[in-house]
Amino acid sequence: MTDKMINGILFILAGVGSIVAYMALGETGLLDKGHTEKFAAYALLTLPLAFMMTRNVVRNTYIDAGLIIILVGLSMGLVSDAITSAELGAESESIGEAIAMTGWSIMYLGIFITAIGYLRTKLFPNWLSGLLALSSFVMFAFLAVLNGEQLEKHGDNIIPILWMINSLVLVILGIFTTRRTE
Repeated sequence: MTDKMINGILFILAGVGSIVAYMALGETGLLDKGHTEKFAAYALLTLPLAFMMTRNVVRNTYIDAGLIIILVGLSMGLVSDAITSAELGAESESIGEAIAMTGWSIMYLGIFITAIGYLRTKLFPNWLSGLLALSSFVMFAFLAVLNGEQLEKHGDNIIPILWMINSLVLVILGIFTTRRTE
């Protein structure tokens, strides 16, 4: 299997992996909350790997900076989800939630910066890099601007839609990566 094929598969896994973990394993009751979070975390680890492999095709300082920010935000988000899913009590859930939106918004900020780097290269068509920049910036802004009460009130309706849009863009990136001519 070629590097670009593996890279494309990683983008596709990053796009659908956590959705499958939450929907197919968590919502159906096949796994408890802790195990569902673990599988979703393993799937999300493919995201920085996919961006890092793409970074090695064409170097760009925005792609590099975005990757570092993605790693910071992803680490925070995974820690917050682990704390929340441990179900140690009300304090653990509120601590996890306090960390979550900052971590996840930072990750989407990193994706936005990486997408700006993609716009400055010929790795993907400009419309696709622009779509990645737009979808990740909207998710970043939504998570970063709203407070906990506002997210609780409106987040259940909007976050899944934004998450699905970002996931779809990652799947499209995966398809373009596997088809890219070197």
